[in-house]
Amino acid sequence: MDFDLSEIPNKKYFSIQEVSKILDIETHTIRYWEKEFENSFSIKRIGNRRMFQQKDIINLVKVKNLLKQEKMTIKGAQERLKNDKKIDSLDFKIIKELKEILKIL
Repeated sequence: MDFDLSEIPNKKYFSIQEVSKILDIETHTIRYWEKEFENSFSIKRIGNRRMFQQKDIINLVKVKNLLKQEKMTIKGAQERLKNDKKIDSLDFKIIKELKEILKIL
């Protein structure tokens, strides 16, 4: 995966436009992937707007990598993600702490 996790700002929620800019993909592609990989995201709706969390962005990076770099089909990527262990909250906290340590160094 070529994406640097430190590029994800330290925020709780991101709009679809922010995610689009971070990942350099169109918003309609994000909405499509959200439908196709619905179990991989925990999108929260605030009003009528989709709000993504950092773990959702990480999962979008995985999807992007599988589809664009590994040239997998949607179905193949869905199977791969089912078999992969999702990043749980403990792993996410470790990543966040490592980012803070890198800032200090």
